[in-house]
Amino acid sequence: MEKVIVKKTIIKKKKGIFFTFIAITIMAVFLLVFTPQSDVSLQKDTQSVKRRLISVDNYVSDTEQRYFEAVLRSSTYKSFLSLAFYTNSSGPLTDLDAAFSEVILTGKIGGTPIDTITGKKIMENNSLGYWSNSVIELARGQLNVNTTISIKNVSVYQNNPWSIISQMSLNYTVVSEVAKWEKKSTIITVVGIEGIH
Repeated sequence: MEKVIVKKTIIKKKKGIFFTFIAITIMAVFLLVFTPQSDVSLQKDTQSVKRRLISVDNYVSDTEQRYFEAVLRSSTYKSFLSLAFYTNSSGPLTDLDAAFSEVILTGKIGGTPIDTITGKKIMENNSLGYWSNSVIELARGQLNVNTTISIKNVSVYQNNPWSIISQMSLNYTVVSEVAKWEKKSTIITVVGIEGIH
């Protein structure tokens, strides 16, 4: 009888070890599955920051290489057209460069909107100041970046009878939560003036 009791006790002890082993295995599985993986989280954050940097860098390079040139070309043509209408009604300009600079930057001449003098709506929403503010607002809304554009100088000169060259010097800064870009740039564009009387 004593042997039977000892055997039952040994069997119970073996069952206890088996159940303990199963409980430890289940706990280890739970710990492995539900423990946050810092490597994965850090890798995701790094990829996110990298994508963000690429987006903002593309915005900065597109702004410098495409947008400023297109806006300068368009505003130059419209400013020159407005100045042609102005000189046809008010007489010749004494300082073309100063008049051109004021018209292209602000849409005004002598502090008065040139469109009210000429009676033509050419410079309304077409000055460099207007387009600079537009890109600043668009970048803030779409990319969540702060852009500062400071136009230092705009000038115009003629290299042949059928076209003019306009040149703009500017500084601009783009600040995002991950980086900051500071650029100084000179944009030059050639604009045809055929057809302007």
